[in-house]
Amino acid sequence: MQAYTLSMLIKASLFTAIPMLILPAAATEKTISELVDAVNGTPDSISRDAGKKVKLRNHANGFCTSGVFKPNPQVTETLAIPFFTQSNIDVLARFSLGGTNPQSSDKTAGRFMSLKLNGDTESLHFVTSNAEVFFASNLDDFFTFQTKVKQGNEGKQWLIDNKPDAKAFFEYIKKLPPTSSYADNRYFGVNSFMFTSNNGETVAGRWIFEPVNGVIAASAAEFAQKPDHFLQQELTDRIATAPATWDLYVQLADKDDKVNDPTIVWPASRQRQLIGQVIINGQHDDAKATLECDKGIFNPLQLPKGISASADPILNARSAAYIESFIRRN
Repeated sequence: MQAYTLSMLIKASLFTAIPMLILPAAATEKTISELVDAVNGTPDSISRDAGKKVKLRNHANGFCTSGVFKPNPQVTETLAIPFFTQSNIDVLARFSLGGTNPQSSDKTAGRFMSLKLNGDTESLHFVTSNAEVFFASNLDDFFTFQTKVKQGNEGKQWLIDNKPDAKAFFEYIKKLPPTSSYADNRYFGVNSFMFTSNNGETVAGRWIFEPVNGVIAASAAEFAQKPDHFLQQELTDRIATAPATWDLYVQLADKDDKVNDPTIVWPASRQRQLIGQVIINGQHDDAKATLECDKGIFNPLQLPKGISASADPILNARSAAYIESFIRRN
């Protein structure tokens, strides 16, 4: 981790307009560069150089669009977050699939949604997926998972046999029904954040995006008739007539919940606070920020006053890893 130099962070912050990042303590011997190599499948200088030439990145199959966020007026009655006192906040969204192949088939169950809420003086970013559980609780296991999955079925079986968190993740994904639209999914922020309440106390919470029209799974027959690439066109056509809309909640932790472990799903009975509504309508799709959204990163540690990062090591490594990946492809 220490190998990631301060000068690179300063350089990155200049063109991503994000604050300086606090890297996690030395909980792993792996550097940020090694973690990015594990995700990209570039374990040596030859593959790394080849990856730079093709601008290799995770979530390569994706696209950007836009909309608006409308905060719940009642949220500030319980949470001391001035950001949510605004009436309308512009949204930049990127929907994607996992993996480094920009031509990967849309016929998979995994869906990802990243958002930038750009307010008057502050911003709030989200990095979410339709999986409620993560596959690793620490950076060593993250590195091992990414390395082993690149080995195909043999590596996956090794993970199932040796890593309980990875096994639980594979079992979850296996049961996850595919959908015919990005709009038909719930999205989860598996990492925890700390929220300041109006009484000055701090409570841990996780983001959950609930589609207003509910989760709609595609039947096997319906999915079989789809072409390999349909998700971008489907969402573009959809929002041309009616927006795709999600209610944003914070699921609040109980005193006994493990806050810093994204492999643990909190019980559904936990209290939820309605934060507002995300409305994806394409209203700024012709704007430069949308057209050039891949020239920046979605930084989950870009937070307004009243929200801070938990001690989750996965969360605290994300920004530095995203910046490292960004630098490599630019």
